[in-house]
Amino acid sequence: CGHHLIARNTVSALEATGRGPRDVVLVTDIGCHGVVDRNFATHTIHGLHGRSVALGSGIAMGLSKDKEVVVFIGDGGATIGLQHLLEAARLNVNLTVVVHNNMLYGMTGGQPSGLTPCGFRTVITEEGSPYPHHDLCRLVRDAGASYAQRLLGRGEFSEQLGEAFDVEGFALV
Repeated sequence: CGHHLIARNTVSALEATGRGPRDVVLVTDIGCHGVVDRNFATHTIHGLHGRSVALGSGIAMGLSKDKEVVVFIGDGGATIGLQHLLEAARLNVNLTVVVHNNMLYGMTGGQPSGLTPCGFRTVITEEGSPYPHHDLCRLVRDAGASYAQRLLGRGEFSEQLGEAFDVEGFALV
């Protein structure tokens, strides 16, 4: 699980872009990524599973543009809250969504999610998932997002996160 790398790279990216703890609101939900809240000296809000994008959108719409709202969501929460992602992208809400995609529902035993690629093996798809996955980057771009990028959560990627944080409007990584 790369959650610690995402947290570390997020802290580095926020520092590099000059955002202090009072300039950032971090929103998480019930997914396993939600344990990272304690790693941040920012404002943090922990919401319901699949609802962190809706919660973050409301916060972002009420804040001035100089504040950064970062939403962490897993692939389970992203598929459960897919309509929230699409609406936030359509409205081009000024927030950054970082999807922690481990390609399965990790907290409930490893079943395939809507982001599990075809052929990816899970505990209940030993021969590999027979279904195509949702392409979140394409979906949010088509909905109107300002920015969407796929990253491999290994090593140093704070520069790419910083690029997303600097986008005005909706960004998904």
